[in-house]
Amino acid sequence: MNNQKRVERKLKGKNYKKFTGNKEEGQGFADRRKRKIEHEYRKMLKKEKKASAGNAKHISVLDELSEEEATSAGPTESKQRSSHKPVGTYSKAHHEYKQTKMEKDRKKKEARKRKQAVDTALEKYQQKRQANYKLLCKRTSRGQPIMKHQMEYLLEKIKKQKSSKT
Repeated sequence: MNNQKRVERKLKGKNYKKFTGNKEEGQGFADRRKRKIEHEYRKMLKKEKKASAGNAKHISVLDELSEEEATSAGPTESKQRSSHKPVGTYSKAHHEYKQTKMEKDRKKKEARKRKQAVDTALEKYQQKRQANYKLLCKRTSRGQPIMKHQMEYLLEKIKKQKSSKT
């Protein structure tokens, strides 16, 4: 009860409404709904404007080129031009999409080839390393390394160095 009195005192001079859109006003909810729809529409227009800004440049360049060719060409060529369909935004976008897709596929193939080459080189290196390790880790019954394998490994290493220098 005390709380209710405090609220009444606070709102004494003001017309307190629990919600907008009563029968006397007639606009409350409808006005809010209208503003929301208007906002969504403006947002959509902005998006379309941004999207068409990039494409409009390409179209204008194409139009200029076709106008120049039409003025420089004779009347017979302009008739031939009119029989061909002009390049539209959809067909141009479709063509660009195909080109980018082909480019991506080509790059993927190149990357796959590079990765495969690296993998084969790495596998070859690992096998060689494993073979060297198996030779060098052999021990006698007393736990001493077998010098024969150590010497063979060093000899191979020296031969490789000599062959790479000459």
